[in-house]
Amino acid sequence: MAGNDVDSGLRARVDRWLDSDLVGIPATLYTFAVLAVSLAVFRIGGPVAGIVVAIALWIPMVLFAIQGRGRAPAPLEVRAARDGARHRVLVIANQGLENPALYEELRTRAARTATEAMIVAPVIASSPLRELADDVDPELTAAGRRVEDAVGRLGADGIPAHGHADLAGPMESLLDGLREFPANEVVVLTGGRAERGEAADLLERVRVEAGLPVTSLDSSR
Repeated sequence: MAGNDVDSGLRARVDRWLDSDLVGIPATLYTFAVLAVSLAVFRIGGPVAGIVVAIALWIPMVLFAIQGRGRAPAPLEVRAARDGARHRVLVIANQGLENPALYEELRTRAARTATEAMIVAPVIASSPLRELADDVDPELTAAGRRVEDAVGRLGADGIPAHGHADLAGPMESLLDGLREFPANEVVVLTGGRAERGEAADLLERVRVEAGLPVTSLDSSR
């Protein structure tokens, strides 16, 4: 019985990793390794040997990708806030924190009931190369300042708030935020059309599985 629990816990951790942005880092490193090995074999054994080795090394990655595509989404391990004195709003935004629509949304809620907010600012590297080098200090600093400004702005409106930058993509930051700050509602500021498309499925799961209302604002407007 204990062995089954360990296996289930391990599978859950693997699923969370596969669903996160971190899976892209080893995949990129593996790609460079395949290219390096194939090139070395190409120079030593000729083009045929290089192609054969490249195909052989790519088979595990292809099988891994097929298995990941066929996996059912891991259950959302989040919990909603209990009814209390304050309405708790989790905000997921970075550059969108300058958007006046965000503060209008929160002031509207605060006018109806006592409201508090937690802001999580997702931070990703500005390029794949900087991501591999783990060089995100400028992005973290800028995101931290945006969060500080937003917290101060909400405080001036009488809305208690706190927050931090999170070294993760927007959707992973959303799940991290819900685990840290059980909320009554989620407000997400998305960017372009592609980002909104990627967010739609997870936001719908947050609505259905966690039972939380989700407001999605377009930070580009």
